[in-house]
Amino acid sequence: MPDFTVNLQWTSLPLAALPTEGGYFDPIKIVVLLLMLILFAHTATWVQADTKKVRMPPGLWVSLVFFGGLVGLVAWLLIPVFFVGLLVFLVVFGGVAIAYVLQRNQRVGPTQTVLTMAHFKRLSSGGNKETSAKDAQDRTRIKDAAGKTPEWPKDPDQAAGYQAMQDLLFDAIWRRSSDVRMDLVPGQPLKIVYRVDGVDRLREPIEETVATIVFAHLKRVAGLNPEENRRPQSGSFKASIGAGGKGDKTAQVEVRTSGSSAGQRMILKLISEEQKFRLPDIGLAKLQLDQLQPLVTEAKSGVFLVSGPKQSGITSTLYAILRTHDAFLQNIHTLEISKNMDLENITQHVFDSQGGTVTYGRRFRTLLRTEPDVCMSGDLPDAETAQLAAVAAKQGKKIYIGLNARDTFHALRAYLQAVNDPALAAAGLLGVSSQRLVRLLCTNCRKAYKPDPALLKKGNLPTGENRPFYRPPNPEEIEVDKRGNPIICPICQGSGYLGRTGVFELLILDDELRGLIAAGSDLALVKTAARKKGMLYLQEVALFKVYEGLTSINEVLRVTKDPAPATAAPA
Repeated sequence: MPDFTVNLQWTSLPLAALPTEGGYFDPIKIVVLLLMLILFAHTATWVQADTKKVRMPPGLWVSLVFFGGLVGLVAWLLIPVFFVGLLVFLVVFGGVAIAYVLQRNQRVGPTQTVLTMAHFKRLSSGGNKETSAKDAQDRTRIKDAAGKTPEWPKDPDQAAGYQAMQDLLFDAIWRRSSDVRMDLVPGQPLKIVYRVDGVDRLREPIEETVATIVFAHLKRVAGLNPEENRRPQSGSFKASIGAGGKGDKTAQVEVRTSGSSAGQRMILKLISEEQKFRLPDIGLAKLQLDQLQPLVTEAKSGVFLVSGPKQSGITSTLYAILRTHDAFLQNIHTLEISKNMDLENITQHVFDSQGGTVTYGRRFRTLLRTEPDVCMSGDLPDAETAQLAAVAAKQGKKIYIGLNARDTFHALRAYLQAVNDPALAAAGLLGVSSQRLVRLLCTNCRKAYKPDPALLKKGNLPTGENRPFYRPPNPEEIEVDKRGNPIICPICQGSGYLGRTGVFELLILDDELRGLIAAGSDLALVKTAARKKGMLYLQEVALFKVYEGLTSINEVLRVTKDPAPATAAPA
């Protein structure tokens, strides 16, 4: 049997080095990891509670903070170098947390911000109860009629009423209210109605005992007599919300009070800087803007009529036109039943009948004697005003007149009847506009759908582009959180709309159209001639805004039908 001999030669291999002390369990690293986990849990819990206080969407921000921390933690554990992983965790998780802090700081007063110098000063002072009371005071920053900051009341009941006033103003500005109507009836809670984007919305009422104090505080900061409950009063003050930076929302609050046998009524009109429109801002289609702009800036004289139903933005359009003129080089005057806002470098006159002894036309005649270059009349209440305007235009003055009418041709008919001289009326007439205000869809929550081709054809809209139309979300499409509560859109507060824009019907007159009017032709002939020249009807312009995704079909139908009394919806 063969003898097999195997020589095995063992090669000496080095053994793995034993870990040094702390290689497996480094107490410093474990402490750092635990501290970061505690910071992560505490931040997520704080964000969940804070979103409710500052009215931000809890589902969105809690999810962002949680998953940001989770992603950062996983990355930390996978990266071999401990402190590099820690840096990645801090960048990912800290970035999300700081983004939330920046957003929430824009929605609160300076003494409610976090991770700011003011916050660190509050912490150093101990954050006592007095500081908390001051936080409540600063939720809405107020400058009274004299331009001073009101003092926080020391009496507990008065302080509670002042806090309720702060909350009311904060809520009204945050919801973009243009008007707040309040009726204080003895024995009943205070009824509050906001007007947001032209639609009335009910707010939760305030108890009568607190509401009485709220009324008194509002009168006081507006420079009114708090004890006067019967006679009409008017005043104003400024209110701001935000962190005191560029993201602030500031409103000039005009206060009007009146009394009756039923109780007291107060109306707050909130005017923001965003409402100080110029001509390109009011919603004119490009073709219309190109037609109207030179008429305003280049025509030296003539009459232009701005018409629409009540609450359709006539005064805002008139103000935007006046702002297009150079108020330094031109002498500009207005005559108004009531002044909506102050116009810089423009002389504004508020009509006073002096107990019925002075007519509007007579006051307008007095104004024209001051030799203005440009004159605006907010209304056309009598024939005398129309006749004076027609004559003044013929004499070289520029006149803008606002009047209530359904469309441009109803406005034209009203003006012709008031002047009672077709040749005189036509000689200086530059044009007529009619308008409505439509709500703009919120781009954050709007829903797309495919339009009916028949509707596109009927509205003279392109049919081959396969472009979607948009609408607000239906109730069943609104997302809910884990508890079944609806997640309200943080941009539009759940209304589906954000702001308004104008929709215009514009009739620009040329010599041919003026000739038809001067000859006393039927307005149907004038309309036919204007259509041949490319005039667009109001409904056509409105449908094009639907086509562009700016508003919805239902909104166009709402504003283009004859106005009817509206019922307030919950805010």
